[in-house]
Amino acid sequence: MGSHFAPVKATGLYSVSDVFNEVDEELRRDKAHELFTRYRPFIIVVTLAIVLGVSGYKGWQWNTTQQKADAAERYTAASRLLATGDYAGAEKALESFKDGASKGYRGLTLMQLASIKAQAGKTAEAAALYTQAADEFSDPLYKDISQLRAVMVVADQLSLADMDAKLALLTGPGRPFRFTARELLAAKAFEEGNLSRAREDYNYLSFALDAPTGARNRASQALALLGPEPQAVTGQEREENKEATQ
Repeated sequence: MGSHFAPVKATGLYSVSDVFNEVDEELRRDKAHELFTRYRPFIIVVTLAIVLGVSGYKGWQWNTTQQKADAAERYTAASRLLATGDYAGAEKALESFKDGASKGYRGLTLMQLASIKAQAGKTAEAAALYTQAADEFSDPLYKDISQLRAVMVVADQLSLADMDAKLALLTGPGRPFRFTARELLAAKAFEEGNLSRAREDYNYLSFALDAPTGARNRASQALALLGPEPQAVTGQEREENKEATQ
């Protein structure tokens, strides 16, 4: 007769399988302890690195937030000086703030410095600062308004060809200040006596449904002042007119 172990079903007693499971559990526990003992230094180093990494990241977040708050405070303080008419104090504060500022704040600071130069009649310096500001911005809204102002402060010193070259990109589809740029070009064309070009730009503005109402109204008024495009006189009509006057 072959002997065999029969599972014990009585409550509170272990079966053979229970014993084997307990032995396996003990072996696993011993193995885990052995592995932990062997790799404990490595585990401690990794855990410490994680803790330090999280702490460092949180510290970086706090430091970045603090730096942004400090930058905002310094920029606001300089802007207040400008708003109260203390141009000398504002210029000094902005110059001090500019070099260590982030690109966005540096762009805004350059625009403020440009406005101070423009107020003082130093339009060429103002235009240069607006151009520098445009290079600091990635947002097309701020980039385009900086480029637009760089042209506006010296508009009376530029020819229509110069303005065309400087504003070409700004008049493209979807650009935020395309209608303002087009209106500047129309005004310059009118100033230079290029009435055909002025009519072309004002016509565009008057029929652009997405143009601001003010721009459309000004364009319509300018077209009324310019009158219709003169009709070209052919050679035959010229001869007929000549004969009629004889």
